[in-house]
Amino acid sequence: MLAMQAALRVVDVQSSYLETVSGVVGADAYGFSHFDALDQRLKPLSVVTREAPHRLVPDYNELGADQDPILAAALTANAPIDSSRLMPRDAWREQSLCVVLNRHGLHHSMVVPLVGRNSELLGALYLARGEESRAFTPADIAGMTMAKRHVELALDRAVQHESADQRGSILGWAMNQLEIATIVTADDGRTYFENQALRRLVRAHRGVGPLVAELVSENIVLLRRGPQRVVFGASALPDGGNAPDAHKSRAGLRLTVRTLALRPGQSSTVSFVFLQRGSVAAPVDHVPLSAREREIVTWVAEGLTNRQISEMAFVSENTVREHLKRVFRKLNVHSRAELVQAVWQGSDETR
Repeated sequence: MLAMQAALRVVDVQSSYLETVSGVVGADAYGFSHFDALDQRLKPLSVVTREAPHRLVPDYNELGADQDPILAAALTANAPIDSSRLMPRDAWREQSLCVVLNRHGLHHSMVVPLVGRNSELLGALYLARGEESRAFTPADIAGMTMAKRHVELALDRAVQHESADQRGSILGWAMNQLEIATIVTADDGRTYFENQALRRLVRAHRGVGPLVAELVSENIVLLRRGPQRVVFGASALPDGGNAPDAHKSRAGLRLTVRTLALRPGQSSTVSFVFLQRGSVAAPVDHVPLSAREREIVTWVAEGLTNRQISEMAFVSENTVREHLKRVFRKLNVHSRAELVQAVWQGSDETR
């Protein structure tokens, strides 16, 4: 059972269980089905067997899980159920499932449902014995009840792990479609993901990689200090490059990194990296705003709410809203997101 608890894939949980189950309850055939928790049709994603005739699973699937009274009773009770305790022997013989089992030299059947942490059906364990073998006993039921708990924990963990891997793959694919250079950091500050746009930017401009890392680190420190959810960092690109005329081509380039906290109180972040031509001045210097309006716009860019801005500026929330209305009109924008983009927009932006 130790190997099963360490398994991170469903197939490893299945194989580990089948290797050890005979030491818990003896049977002539074993099966382990993994179900899609979101699919109520009980069509397994995978089935692994041990000592079962090779045609048993296809014949069972042809019959249909909805024709399995043992499975239905086990799901209702969320406990191991065997045929000898579900119905009289003669009634069992008339069941279509019993006919299928008899065709392969089997007769007695036990089903153990596997339920996840959120009460979703993850799978089922199947045990079968020939008619000449004894029926399953209360001791067998007790043994599989114990095994059920171990298998459920291992299967649930493996399903969660595989789902996380799949979500990570989908997220990675989606982020690689972005034209904006993007980097994601974990709670400990280490890089979790860099998209292809960022890798292209780093390859094209010597010194960008270390500078991005430095700006992201500085932004994370700022996020940890204050209530803001978004911060900006910028720096002139260092001289030098991959080509002889690199100094000329890189003159006036600046790197801007916008970092967002993914979760309040945590250090995981996503940062967007822009290579722009222009001086590293305050982001609102080129915008025709009053000093107070510039101050408020800067706080908006840092992700502060109207209430937080009012506390920082020692004014009412209504005053903050009035300032923002005037800024929106001056810049011809209609949302806070458009406002941030407008005040940070440089000329001849490249990526």
